[in-house]
Amino acid sequence: MSQENQRYDIFVSWKNGRDATKIHEELVNAEGEHALSLSTVRRWVAKFKDGETQVDDRPRSGRPREAVTQEKIAKVQELITNDPHITTQILEDEVGISHDRIVYILHNELNLHKVCAKWIPHKLSADHKKKRVEISKQLLEVLEKGYNNIITGDETWMYFFTVSSKESNKVWLEKGENRPQIVWTAQNSKKRMFCFFYTVDGVIARIVVEKGRTVNGELYRKQILPEVFSNFMEKRGRNTVRDVMLHHDNAAPHKSAVVTEYLREERVKLLPHPPYSPDLAPCDFYLFPKIKKELGGRSFDNVENLSRAIQAIVENVPKEEYYKSFDSWRNRLKKCIEVEGEYFEGMS
Repeated sequence: MSQENQRYDIFVSWKNGRDATKIHEELVNAEGEHALSLSTVRRWVAKFKDGETQVDDRPRSGRPREAVTQEKIAKVQELITNDPHITTQILEDEVGISHDRIVYILHNELNLHKVCAKWIPHKLSADHKKKRVEISKQLLEVLEKGYNNIITGDETWMYFFTVSSKESNKVWLEKGENRPQIVWTAQNSKKRMFCFFYTVDGVIARIVVEKGRTVNGELYRKQILPEVFSNFMEKRGRNTVRDVMLHHDNAAPHKSAVVTEYLREERVKLLPHPPYSPDLAPCDFYLFPKIKKELGGRSFDNVENLSRAIQAIVENVPKEEYYKSFDSWRNRLKKCIEVEGEYFEGMS
């Protein structure tokens, strides 16, 4: 249905007592994505109420190619500045030129393209950004001296079935073929909490948390950290973890009094971590995504098989990649400082 026919339908529906919202719903049901926008329907309903009876496409400047004037470009720019989510349909109606001319202005004159907003972990306040910068500087000072004595770790859920990435699920199809179906990992899918800790040499601890147990301060202090430190000493041929530096995030178990006291007793230095900053935690930006990508599309019937598969993945990672993840950590800290604490992933 042409836009003129849609406007006629708006007029008839309005005369029959329907409001703009109802009229728009009916147009969407009939025309789908080609339906006039709700704001356009409302504008025409207002015109009809004011006595307008013409719905045809009247001659107006803007239809030919010479319609792209500096005034039109400025109008499009103004509308986008006021509403970055505005649609091309509304731009057409507001500026009074064709869809092709609107697209030309957007791409060729204003050099714009529309993208989805990026997801961020948290809405950062000015204080959060300031803290991210301050702690990034502290961590950077440590990392600049070398990575050899640093252990970093965290917990994460591992699912018995992990869906493959969107990119890896793409397939070539002949015209008319139906797309294959992929089941998303459901929130209630079977899963188990794993704890991972690694150094520049690789993963030193992969701990499966007992089913039904919560990682709290007591468990972290009495079971998890002792195993981490024991493995570290064995791999390094040491009999103490004195002067080792531990990095983990600000989760409640990590910050509990019993854990703080245990680290003090063991003379392990606790490295700071900025608030709301998974983008600055090596497990979050490197190790966990790597493991879960490798698990994509695979299904496990028990936690033992899942655990063995994960162990095979981390063992097959070349040692130099673990080292490079520390380089990446350092670069991320520099970037965080450079952008004054903002989330930087996805920035131009």
